[in-house]
Amino acid sequence: MTAELIAFAIAGLAVGLGAVVLLSDLFPAPRLVTLLTGLCSALLLGGIAHTAFGDGHPVETVICSFLGSAAMVSLLARPDQRSGHRPRHA
Repeated sequence: MTAELIAFAIAGLAVGLGAVVLLSDLFPAPRLVTLLTGLCSALLLGGIAHTAFGDGHPVETVICSFLGSAAMVSLLARPDQRSGHRPRHA
């Protein structure tokens, strides 16, 4: 379980860091908030997946942790506040 927790943390940090670096114009929240959302959601959802799948499925739990973390971080995205974006007026 310890190795899975480390893998969950790495997956969450990778998701958060990827969002901050690659899509920084979509995330107006401070960078630390995005990183911590990725980390915490990966740990939480990885624990839920571990409980659901059981002890013998480490790969599946890490994949669920990664995908769940990406879903949670995407909730912070604000495409309407993207730099250079002009809202359309009907």
